[in-house]
Amino acid sequence: MRQGFKSIKAHIKPIFFLEGYSYESAERIVKNFMEELRETYNNEIILDPLILRNDLDFRTIMDNVEPYTDVIILPMVGRRYNYRKVRLLNKPVVLWQDKGFSHAASWDSRGFLKNWGVNVFTPIGPVEHRKTIQVISAVNSLKKSKMIVFGRIPPPNVASQWSLEEIEKKIGVEIKNIGLEAVLQRSEEIEASVVEKTLREWENFFENFDKDRLEEVARLYISIKEVLDREAANSFTINCLEDLFSRKFVPPCIALARFIDEGIVAGCEADINVALSMMILSYISRGPSIMGNIYLFRPWPGPGFPPVETRIEDIRKSLKDNIVRLTHDVIPLTMCTKSRWHLEDYHNKGEGNTAYAPLKVGDNVTLLRIGPNLEEMLVIKGKILKVEDTIHCRFSAWIKVDNARKIADKAYAFHHAMIYGDWSSELEIFGKLTGIKVEIV
Repeated sequence: MRQGFKSIKAHIKPIFFLEGYSYESAERIVKNFMEELRETYNNEIILDPLILRNDLDFRTIMDNVEPYTDVIILPMVGRRYNYRKVRLLNKPVVLWQDKGFSHAASWDSRGFLKNWGVNVFTPIGPVEHRKTIQVISAVNSLKKSKMIVFGRIPPPNVASQWSLEEIEKKIGVEIKNIGLEAVLQRSEEIEASVVEKTLREWENFFENFDKDRLEEVARLYISIKEVLDREAANSFTINCLEDLFSRKFVPPCIALARFIDEGIVAGCEADINVALSMMILSYISRGPSIMGNIYLFRPWPGPGFPPVETRIEDIRKSLKDNIVRLTHDVIPLTMCTKSRWHLEDYHNKGEGNTAYAPLKVGDNVTLLRIGPNLEEMLVIKGKILKVEDTIHCRFSAWIKVDNARKIADKAYAFHHAMIYGDWSSELEIFGKLTGIKVEIV
């Protein structure tokens, strides 16, 4: 897990209840099923199958299942009444029928197992099976994760959970707060040869690479990376606006984008809940996610925002047309249509550095924000209509949604995490596994 969301793999344990089957029949059943399983879950870790043949096997099932197992796969063979013994494992169960297309018999077993307190799932088809397994492994991966919050908390945007112990109890993510003084001091001490090596690696990521402009952000990147390695952490967020900029004006946007491209969730403004939302999306999808501000008004070159009258006019139009704007400055190349950034300044200030490359247009997206009490989360489904370099912030994505007014009424904050694709059904599974209420708009 130190490698972040790209390294997540589920540990799958197949269990067979084969009381009364001959060894030849059992061997054939297991062989055929394992071939189906390997074909469907070719990117996961499939553990050796457990074959249970008698009452003693059933009662001692917990002695023969590896503790690091994420999920039990239960093929629909044998006497189904015996399946109740999987409750002893206290692990999610996925039922497998007809090459992964669950139907009548699976529904009966699902109802039976639910009555025994088992978290049971009946996906229909290989795609649903893979996504269900990804959600289950995401829940367990969060429990093995650690987030660093760099800088003073709470920051100006306060709609997060600030009890770090409460987050660990409810979500499983360990969180540690580290001040920026030592990070900045270390960034100044990093050897020139180390900085030079990082900049050589970065040169291929820019259309207009400028070594001198990027040196300070490279130093910050290296210093943060050292902390993550030392702490065995795989996500972080940084109080840039209030804390970092008051000490040294080094916008960390490019460094954060590089971390996301490498598989490390990296959030802005010490907004813990949006960083957690990014983790949830990235762990479920095993792909990159970004954060941004949802605004109902037009972009403005900056510094600053458009006049109040303009904002009011735009808000009315946004609510009428059901189009919102997601905007920020961290743009991972793994989410872009180009392989190189264009190096730019920060918010039209003539100093600092951000980078722009276009996001995808026409793609469905899922936006997510977990509530401050960690007991509910808002899921927004939409489609990107257009993207632009809007300077302040650097990117804007105009997103068509079903009901902009409902978002305005229900949003916990303006920061939201976003990922490509419709992951709403997977987030419902996540809610079922974690006890978090999911509302989809």
